[in-house]
Amino acid sequence: MTIAEDDPRQPFQQAADTLRQEIRGGGIKPGQRLGSVRQLADRFQISPTTVQRALAVLRDEGLLKTTSRGNFARDEESASKAAEGGLAGGTLTDVLRELSDLRSRVERLESARSGDSEPDEGSQ
Repeated sequence: MTIAEDDPRQPFQQAADTLRQEIRGGGIKPGQRLGSVRQLADRFQISPTTVQRALAVLRDEGLLKTTSRGNFARDEESASKAAEGGLAGGTLTDVLRELSDLRSRVERLESARSGDSEPDEGSQ
């Protein structure tokens, strides 16, 4: 799908509108990961920055949840609560899952770094 040049809406608005319709229409199911920014840019034939603007609109509306693993569609009920501020950071389960993911990433980084040479205490 390409962005219509004769459409008065900005390209990011057109992309956001299309994705919104797919989420609300069930084409993109709750919890389903949207494509990467690059994949969406290719799909809509727009720049990654424009895709990020479209995703920001949907995130602000509560239709998307962004984690370190990507952008995921929310169901209408979650979207309504998120838009009202009821789930600002997600559910407790989501927050704990995100925390666990971050902890694992830090542990991997620390483990990889421990293989690097440690600087002498005297050199700072």
